[in-house]
Amino acid sequence: MLHHLAIQNTYDIFEMALFQDNTLIDYLSEDKRHTSKLFIPMLDQLCTKNNIAFANLDFCAVNAGPGPFSTLRSVIASVNGLHMATSVPLISIDGLNATFTEFYDDHYEYTVILLNAFNNEVYYLIAHKNQIISKGYKNIHLLLQEIVQEYENQSIHFLGNGVILYDNLIKEIYTDNELIKINVMSMCSIKTIGDLGLRMFLNKEVISSEYLMPLHLKKFTF
Repeated sequence: MLHHLAIQNTYDIFEMALFQDNTLIDYLSEDKRHTSKLFIPMLDQLCTKNNIAFANLDFCAVNAGPGPFSTLRSVIASVNGLHMATSVPLISIDGLNATFTEFYDDHYEYTVILLNAFNNEVYYLIAHKNQIISKGYKNIHLLLQEIVQEYENQSIHFLGNGVILYDNLIKEIYTDNELIKINVMSMCSIKTIGDLGLRMFLNKEVISSEYLMPLHLKKFTF
């Protein structure tokens, strides 16, 4: 029997869930603005209520991004500190991949996931059937133009909070296009983060004995 923790932020909240094997047994969430202040008290509450110490967990799965950088940095700094103190293994989960895994619909030839990267930019994932073919970040107008040109007359499943944000723009470009589905699901669930972490742990995939780094995607120039 394994016990593990899953943690992520969803642009609006940060959340953590305790799992026994693949069963979510307890969950807490809070406004993302309080991540730094409440991370440790919430973790203590979750562990105390379920009579388990963080140091006795088998691993901790973390949505390492991409996402809002300040909250993401707070989450990752917190789990890195806990890892330093306890040596509990950390498993980095790619949030774009996790969202694709949770909401993939094989009725559509292509899947496009868009997460808000702010300033008219998005983090994106494009997949053909169940194969991811590209990821990155780009101006939403340029990205949509490229998608229209590259995948003309192909069925496309759009999802992610960037799709909600730029819903009108997408509908303007794909006027009366019955091949397009716009999914209002904003991003992956904490359950998916926990499930993917468990699968990776059992398969001995990407288990970190070191510290996590945020999957921010953006490249800064000076």
